[in-house]
Amino acid sequence: MPGKNQLFEWGDDSESRIIDITRDSKKTASLLSPDLLLDNPSPYTEIEFGYYAHLSAANDLPEFQRKIEESIRDLGFQEFSYFRPSTSGVDSEKLVTVSGDLLTDYFAECFFEHDLILPYADNNTAPVYQSTLHDFANNAPFDIDMTRMMKAIFRLNKSYGYHEFYNTFAKAKSGEGNVILSVTVKGCSPVRLKEIVRGSESTLQLLCEAIDFVASRKFSNTLFGSGPSEDETCFIINPKPLGVLDTLANNDLNISQVAHHLNISVVTANKHLEVARKAFGARTNYAAIKKAITSGLITYRN
Repeated sequence: MPGKNQLFEWGDDSESRIIDITRDSKKTASLLSPDLLLDNPSPYTEIEFGYYAHLSAANDLPEFQRKIEESIRDLGFQEFSYFRPSTSGVDSEKLVTVSGDLLTDYFAECFFEHDLILPYADNNTAPVYQSTLHDFANNAPFDIDMTRMMKAIFRLNKSYGYHEFYNTFAKAKSGEGNVILSVTVKGCSPVRLKEIVRGSESTLQLLCEAIDFVASRKFSNTLFGSGPSEDETCFIINPKPLGVLDTLANNDLNISQVAHHLNISVVTANKHLEVARKAFGARTNYAAIKKAITSGLITYRN
């Protein structure tokens, strides 16, 4: 199978307009996934770090998938898929709970060669409903392979009872490109799925980022065909409580010095540590650090 990120070399002017349209959503992306500084507490901090602690407790890939499924079901969804378009299909069927028969038909028909979600993911981190992409294909003033394939994908999804998907994107924590977390409810109408999504957008964004972080740390060889990067400077430590734990674990510093090192207040540093202790069920910072290391969330480098 050719690399997915090499499949979209379109030369036709009308085709290139598709990418221009998808880029318009970047303004929305900047609102939903801003660059967060350590000293900018978020109302989702405990939820965010809770996902990291929950997912990192998985001992193998099947357990990791079950934990993701638990998380998406808690939000009202039933099925999900997670993948990186830039990994050339290595992980395309590893973390997926939607119908296996649907996936078999999808790849057998080579729909991935013209699926608009893939070039969209290359240029955007703003969430998008699958119906938005299908509507664009249906209403396009031109008839090309991509528009025909998108209509065929819509018919395929519908034949298996999937009428809508909500796609969340995040920058890959290691490696290149973006990751996609797609959630759905089989048999659910597009209107009903949008009602379920409403109010969960930010939480799904946090979950998407947590899945990718843990996947990159613990299951990189299996999912992406390569181990995690040894260059810690290229691996952004988020969420904020994990950044504080990592700094405390790998430097001969007290809390006040950690706060100064991270350019945050001591109060904020202690708040992040409190969140970490609660998420890990630890009574001390040392115990939280130990759990973060043994679960693969941070690395002891001294």
